[in-house]
This record gives sequence, structure tokens and C-alpha cells, in this order.
Amino acid sequence: MRFEPTTIASVARLVGETLQIDYDVDPETIFADLQIDTDKFHKPGERIAFSKMTELWKRGADVTGDPEFGLRVGRRLVPGDFFVLGHAWLASDSLHDAFQRLCRYFNVLTTLGHHMDVRDLGDRYALVEDGANRLVNPEQVAKDAFFAALLRMCDFVTATPVRPLGVALPQAADASSIDYTAVFSCPVSFGATPESWEFDKKTLDAPLTGAIPEVADAIDRIADNYTASLDEGAIAHEVRQMIVQLLPSGKVDQESIASKLNRSRSTLQRQLHGEGTSYRDILESTRQVLSERYLRDGDYSQAEVAFMVGFSDQSNFARAFKRWTGMSPGEFQKAA
Repeated sequence: MRFEPTTIASVARLVGETLQIDYDVDPETIFADLQIDTDKFHKPGERIAFSKMTELWKRGADVTGDPEFGLRVGRRLVPGDFFVLGHAWLASDSLHDAFQRLCRYFNVLTTLGHHMDVRDLGDRYALVEDGANRLVNPEQVAKDAFFAALLRMCDFVTATPVRPLGVALPQAADASSIDYTAVFSCPVSFGATPESWEFDKKTLDAPLTGAIPEVADAIDRIADNYTASLDEGAIAHEVRQMIVQLLPSGKVDQESIASKLNRSRSTLQRQLHGEGTSYRDILESTRQVLSERYLRDGDYSQAEVAFMVGFSDQSNFARAFKRWTGMSPGEFQKAA
């Protein structure tokens, strides 16, 4: 079973609408070239492979030449574009309640492996995203779209605009020409890990006039079922996360992983079989996704990539990569 992160299809539709309306660019050729099925755009809950969305974001940024392209896409959003998450947001008791649903149902937007939570800091709340376990990093233009969409979602449920008290972003201050201080209307720091947005506690706890607890509860049940259908099996997910942590050590044999997860090898094998996969499938797909990410980023040599994904020598890594992709690591880097 090949692990393939996905994104809600409505985001691709928003990209296309922004290209056409704001830049007079016909997106149909781009959709066709990337083999993106536009029939999915108006079917609630439909998904698109994350790899195709990444290419769509790149094409959009390239064809417009506008560093604020992602922000424009995010500002076009309406809550329904986020499917059950958007409807649950509208019915929430408070923005704090809505933010907790965002964390709980983030897989509705993308199954990359984001982890978000709301932390109580006394007089303020921090919405924190820890991307340490993501197998692939989204394009910055996609993250910009999320920033704008988050603020727009707040504006949909409050009488007056709600903006952060402070934002901490992971990228370098000179990595973009965007004035993020103006985007968030607050001080912004850079080079932060994890990424966070801090909000006034009283503002987020204030009751929302559109709150309908019964509706929110009903939507929660729908959202729980939907996100459960997107997830890998629970055991497979645990195994993948453990593999990601241990790959550089090279100790990723099934016996070691089973021991780390407090299971016998046979029990782990049986549980994975019950989820329709195997340890070998998970190990292979994790190595492939990480290898493609590291090679595409261009920050590491092929020897370093081989080490980071658990190969003892570069030649074995090269053979495995050729088997996965049909290309050598060097050919893949040139094409990326």
C-alpha cells in the first residue's frame, strides 16, 4: 500500500478561480497537464493527491509571478470550501472552540501529518503547528494561502476582525518579499520552531452569535467518520512515525520497531495485515517519500540522503531509488 497524502479538492478549485479571475489565466490547461480531475471540484469531500497540488501551487506561482498569489487564493475561501471542518467552525461556541476543531480535523484539509494544538499561555492562547512529523513540506505559497484562509475564517464568525497578538514563522525573514506583519496586523518573528499564532484569550473565549451546539455536535460525528476514512490504519500510522524517527540510526528492522511499540513481531505483522498493509510496504514507501523530499530540497548530498533514509551505502540507495521511481537519484534531482 503506497502512502499518498491528499488535499481537499476544493483548494484546487480556488487556485483555478484565482488564476482566472485575478490574473486572467485559463487554468484548464494546467489542470489537464497535471491530470487533475476537475469533476471533483464540486463534490463535497473529494480529494486530490498532494503531489499534484504541490505542482499546481508551483505552476500558479510561476505563471503569475506574484509573491502574494497564495494570499489571494486564501482570501477567496468561504467556510464551505473546507467541507465538514468549515460547517463545524460556523456552528462553534467560540473561536477557541473553532480552533480546537481545526486541530482535531486538520486532516480534512491535508493528510500530510500536521500536528496542531491550542495551548493556554495564561492571558492568551497559542495555535501551534508542529510539522516535525510531516513526510513532505508544503510549498510556501500553500502555507500563505492557509494563513489568509485562517484569518478569513475568523472574520466569518465574528462581528469585528480578530487578529493575532503575535506570530512566529519558521522561514527566514528574507525568504519572501511578503510583508507578513501587514498580513497578520501584528508583530512577526522568524526562524521559529514550532510555528505559532498567539491570540487574546478573552477574544477567543467570547461567545459567537452563530453558535449552534446541536449542529456542531452532529457535524463532529460526520467529521470523525470522514477523517477516519482518510487515515492510515492506527497501527500503520504508529509504525510509520517510528520509522521516520529511527531511519538515520539504521535500526528499522521489524523486530526493533515491534519492540519499540511494545508488541511481538508476529503480533505487529498480524495487525498490519488486518489494516491491509505490511511492514515492508510501510518501510519502502516511507523511504521513498523522504528520499524524494530530501533530493528535491537540494540541501543534502546523495550520500547524506542515503544515510538519512537508513541505507548503509550509496549504491544500495541508488538501486532502491531506481526501483521506486525509474530514475537514478541524480536524474530525479535534475528533473525536480
